[in-house]
Amino acid sequence: MNKRYKEQLYEFIYRGEKIPLSVGTIVVCLLCLLFIIVATFTQINVSHLFPMLDETGNFVLKNVSNPYVPQIPVVLFIAAILGPVFGFLTILLYLIIGFFLWPVFALGGGLSYIKSGLFGYILGYIFAVVPVGKILEKKYNLKNIILATIAGVLTIHLCGMFYCMLLALLKIVSFSYVSSAIHSLGGIKTFYDIIASFVFLLIAIPVKMVLWIAMRSSIVKKLGKSRKTT
Repeated sequence: MNKRYKEQLYEFIYRGEKIPLSVGTIVVCLLCLLFIIVATFTQINVSHLFPMLDETGNFVLKNVSNPYVPQIPVVLFIAAILGPVFGFLTILLYLIIGFFLWPVFALGGGLSYIKSGLFGYILGYIFAVVPVGKILEKKYNLKNIILATIAGVLTIHLCGMFYCMLLALLKIVSFSYVSSAIHSLGGIKTFYDIIASFVFLLIAIPVKMVLWIAMRSSIVKKLGKSRKTT
């Protein structure tokens, strides 16, 4: 009796397996999709000291305040939770909803959003979620968390910058728009993304261990065992 209970309890413990296709996994994907949408319209006011030049040319610490939208850390968090395959599908579903169903992007939605400079950053989510998911799927340790954080954040920002430049070369937007977009979304906010993403990835594995209770494929295994016995 004790052995049977131990085997059943063992199924609930996450041990680094790949995410299976199950009803629980689909539910978690939908929850992650909602998480992205909420993060898109969440703005946090970040205040901190920052070294700046004063009128005399000396460095002084001044208090700066910047609005911050934590969408990039959430995307990397989802990659860590769902892995490369289901993470990719969740981001793809987010794009489909934004294009055809509901304006879930920061500045609206619809196919015309392709002409927006911000779309490059959203496009970067697709290119970032797969490598981040694969890095953390191999081994979840501090080294891989740091690697996944830097790779994911830089991929998204570089994709956003190159897309803005492409729109400018195609004369869809002006180069002054590119400069303002990169300035508003890059710079110090890139460091915000790196710090926030690192924290989100640190807590991803404990969250994944809890969600594994829903995502595990024990029902599929039991069906397979019952077929073998019959």
